[in-house]
Amino acid sequence: MINFLKSRSNGKTVLLLFIAANGIYITMLAYSIPKVMAFSGGLPLFDMSPMGYSYSDAMALLDQLGEQGRHLYLTLQLVLDLFYPALFGLCYFCLTQWLMTAGKVNHQFWQTIARLPLFVCLFDYSENIGIGMMLTQYPSISESLVSVTSFFTLVKSLLTMTYFLGLIALLIFLAYKVITKKMAS
Repeated sequence: MINFLKSRSNGKTVLLLFIAANGIYITMLAYSIPKVMAFSGGLPLFDMSPMGYSYSDAMALLDQLGEQGRHLYLTLQLVLDLFYPALFGLCYFCLTQWLMTAGKVNHQFWQTIARLPLFVCLFDYSENIGIGMMLTQYPSISESLVSVTSFFTLVKSLLTMTYFLGLIALLIFLAYKVITKKMAS
């Protein structure tokens, strides 16, 4: 699977995936999240809580959302979020592979950075399953469900941040290679 994706990592593929992934992301930020947030009384949604949340935080949000807000979260936000994790994972894995190929870089460190979006995808889907369970099982939600879902949210956030720091480092490294090569010639 990884080799298949590597072999398809070119500028056109990256551009198409980037447009698709970020089109959905912008739609969520500009449309579905504000629609659900209108019912939250200012409380952050689970997806927008990068440091996780406690059982009392989760119950407060679910209470505040009410039946209509919970339904909207489940049928609008989570439906859009069915597509985003896969597109994110594919887009940013392919982007990193494409940059590495263009810059003739194949060190294991950069390969590890390239794979992080695929793990973000897995944790994002795990988070979404947990959120869906909380929305449908409310008010009978176990503390363990909230703890596990919060853990998935936290790991997703940490991996995302680590990936983007790694991507910035790769871009700086590639720029340095280009500059030093030009200065040497």
